[in-house]
Amino acid sequence: MKKRLLALLVASTMVLSLCACGGGGSETPDPTPTTSATEPTKAPDPTKEPDPTPTPTPVPVEEMKFTGSPTLTGDAADRLPVKDDVFVSQVDATGATLEIGTYGGTINLIGGGGSWDLSRPTLETIIRRNTDGTYIPNVIKSYEYNEDYTVWTFHLREGMKWSDGDDFNADDITFWYYMCHINNYDTKASWTALKDGDGFAKLTKVDDYTVTWTFTTPKFPADFIENGDFKWCWAPSHWLKDLIPASYYQENEYWANTGLSDEDVLKNAQAKGVDKATVKDLGKEIAYYFWNVGGMPTVNSFVLRAGNSRNDTVCTMDRNAYYFKVDAKGQQLPYCDAIVFTKTSADGQDQLMFRSEEIDIIEVAMQDIASILADMGDKAVLRTFAGVDWGATKVTFNYTHTDANYATLFNNIKFRQAISIAVDRTQLSELRSDGFLEPGQCAPAPGNFGYDAEWMQKWTEYDVAAAKKLLEECGLKMGSDGFYDFADGSDFLLTFYGYLDSGAADDFPVLEQYYNAVGIKCAFKEYEVAAFDMEIDNNTWTAVLGPHTSIGGLSMKDRVAPFVPVQQAAEWYGEFGTWVGTNGESGVEPTGDMAKLVEIWRKWEATPDTAERDAYNLEIYEIHKANIWTIAYLQGAGTYRLVNSKLKNHPDNLVSADLYMYANIVHYENLFKAQ
Repeated sequence: MKKRLLALLVASTMVLSLCACGGGGSETPDPTPTTSATEPTKAPDPTKEPDPTPTPTPVPVEEMKFTGSPTLTGDAADRLPVKDDVFVSQVDATGATLEIGTYGGTINLIGGGGSWDLSRPTLETIIRRNTDGTYIPNVIKSYEYNEDYTVWTFHLREGMKWSDGDDFNADDITFWYYMCHINNYDTKASWTALKDGDGFAKLTKVDDYTVTWTFTTPKFPADFIENGDFKWCWAPSHWLKDLIPASYYQENEYWANTGLSDEDVLKNAQAKGVDKATVKDLGKEIAYYFWNVGGMPTVNSFVLRAGNSRNDTVCTMDRNAYYFKVDAKGQQLPYCDAIVFTKTSADGQDQLMFRSEEIDIIEVAMQDIASILADMGDKAVLRTFAGVDWGATKVTFNYTHTDANYATLFNNIKFRQAISIAVDRTQLSELRSDGFLEPGQCAPAPGNFGYDAEWMQKWTEYDVAAAKKLLEECGLKMGSDGFYDFADGSDFLLTFYGYLDSGAADDFPVLEQYYNAVGIKCAFKEYEVAAFDMEIDNNTWTAVLGPHTSIGGLSMKDRVAPFVPVQQAAEWYGEFGTWVGTNGESGVEPTGDMAKLVEIWRKWEATPDTAERDAYNLEIYEIHKANIWTIAYLQGAGTYRLVNSKLKNHPDNLVSADLYMYANIVHYENLFKAQ
């Protein structure tokens, strides 16, 4: 077991090893921080020589002469942070070296109407993530934490500016925290990264470019900088100071009560082009969904044009003239003048616009890729985002079924193996996906943390005779009707539950034929989602086809619940999760390997060390591999994009995940249009 775990850990170093490394920073207050981060490092991988995505040699910034778009006036250096604090963009999120681009043109996209649509290509956050799991400081220059993880220090980039040219400094962080966040004006005071017991961390301004966050209990990197849903911690105080109502004020040492009534604030907002009915709605718009406010200063790569709305048929985000990043030659980013979002109203309109080159990027279904590429030739290229779901066409069982016959059968690993090999995955792929989805098991997809080719193919060889033998080894007896019964002679009916629009109703007739062929009688019940979830909550179900909350995801760094029964959240562990989530007050106590998942999770939760957490995560994956509590018949689908060939620097082989903010990992500021 230990040898196998070590092999998995080594193999996954390039897949997910979130870590911070040493680096300089401004003088910091006591207690002296002992760990800092300014650039990514990765644990050495003895199985590979050289490292396939080495950290690039830094460009000597002191030798750069900064230049900018010819559409902008003045010296580019005056719009950028001081030389030592400029962010030099040299590689994309996969580690591939970026081409040096040219200025001009627009990036034309579909959509814009959703709350997050405008942020995906533009939002700048505290850290920048890579697909191999490493990350680096982004808007902040560096961070540090002390020995017991109670004090975190952020260093800002000296000379950095908002998109309107105003200075970006520590005042913009204290303003966001005390005037917009902990008072819940942004409606997001629930961010766990900044919680400290029943209250919040203490934020202290040390100087114009240094702040500290102090906690009474340790705040580990995984719970703070890595995945605490802590995307930003700043707001343009110079623009928002007359939009904070006295009704939301909380006493603090940095900012006085504005004394403004709700009516005053709403009127001030209207003067700035923001029309909201209540200050609650206003706060969420300007302090959380700020990228949707036309003309509001941001530090993002592109800024929504004043007078534009995400709800417009066409809306434009213009280049941020004061953006803090440059390319390897010192050219200020972004390269393109603007991003233009266009809404489409008819099915297939996006493909027509892409074919006519009115749109530069579209997401496409697998079955449409070949025909579009055949029509466009070298005018388009395919870019793939790996999915994080552990397979498709999944079934799972109620391991805490109130009927002991079912509970005993489902907990017998031979039953799950029989269910798995009873289906011809190749034929299923043809029937359900036109052959696009590869046969596979419920396991991490290629490119994901913990991917294991052996695991992906476990129990996937179609074998009717072997399936029947396994079922009989489970104690089932063939009845006179040609279907198996329980050993006590009672009927065995495998009833699958599914919810509307999940695809389960289409999958069931196909799977039923395979199950019938090995002697399993089946039934199917379909519910509205709310009713389906109630059946699961009440523990009145037998099996599920297409779980509502299935196993799978980026890793435990993203979410724990898909992998460990920490609460009543996923069908595959059901009432075991209820027992853990209620501290044993209700539910069914986990035993055996299910209990081991919880035991290892508690160790994972208690350690601040990223490498140790990765190792525990892989131990948990090993237990899943041994048991396969959820059966998948096909590998999960990725996300597929077609990109106009004129648009350069769009990475390939990315990962589509919430932790990576989906399309944000493309880094649109690096895209440019070839002349």
